[in-house]
Amino acid sequence: MRAEDYLALELPFLSRTRVRQKIQMGESFLNGRRYATSARLREGDLISILWRGTPAPTPPRDLPILYEDEHLAAFDKPAGMTSHPVGRIQTGTVIQLARLRYADEIQADLRRGRSEFYPCLVHRLDARTSGVILVAKTRTALLALQAMAAGGGLEKRYVAVVEGWLERDAGRIDLALGLDEGSAVRLRMRPRADGKPAVTEYRVSRRLTRCTVVQAFPRTGRQHQVRVHFAAIGHPVWGDLLYKDEALFLRALAGDREPNGGEGLPPHLLHAESLAFTHPISGRSVEVVSPVPRDFAEMLASLSPTA
Repeated sequence: MRAEDYLALELPFLSRTRVRQKIQMGESFLNGRRYATSARLREGDLISILWRGTPAPTPPRDLPILYEDEHLAAFDKPAGMTSHPVGRIQTGTVIQLARLRYADEIQADLRRGRSEFYPCLVHRLDARTSGVILVAKTRTALLALQAMAAGGGLEKRYVAVVEGWLERDAGRIDLALGLDEGSAVRLRMRPRADGKPAVTEYRVSRRLTRCTVVQAFPRTGRQHQVRVHFAAIGHPVWGDLLYKDEALFLRALAGDREPNGGEGLPPHLLHAESLAFTHPISGRSVEVVSPVPRDFAEMLASLSPTA
């Protein structure tokens, strides 16, 4: 087995990128010497790793499956869980929990000298957004689904509560998006003429006292797309501090001491309700649906006209 593959199995709380960095930066040794990620292991080899801090194992957490077959799985991601390791959040992410779930299959595939079975994210959801997230189990399925996503073949439907009343019952937001270089938040996006094309269509479900419930259909897959688009037209997603008041977001973030970096901040009312696509292997149509979470429904009820 390759050293990189072995470490990825033994240290599921680290991303594959972090494992590779440990090796390439000389923070891991094979029998006392530096080595390449492609190095092959033999029985009796000793790998040592240098740590700047004590690595914490991935905490157990329920991640319900909405759909599964031998090629892919769709999980029901709760709000507050990140999709993949990033920054100070290195444990308890969707992809890590998925790889823990299929660790036996990954190891069996590697022992056969293959690297076909290795779960990877097909797309991402923001940490505070709940709903359907798709994971490809095999490289064949991953490449096909990524090509499908790039061509608009993944049909996504979100439920969102946005501030204020949208005047039109349906609409289309066509604003190119790019990084907001003037923001103190590294991943904040904004509409910009030199950005990447981004289109979101929406349909109003109902209007409440101070907000509007909409179904949003992102036709492209840009970072924070639904959130940025509605904020850009003056109707930010309810509870989304980043795109309503960045200073307030930063103050709230400073007081966020949750281990996964998502539960300490107020929730925003955005839920990935449905994902439809053509199965990359069988060719049949698949639609995966995630019910609106209870806390989302309770928050929505508090915003109703009778509240």
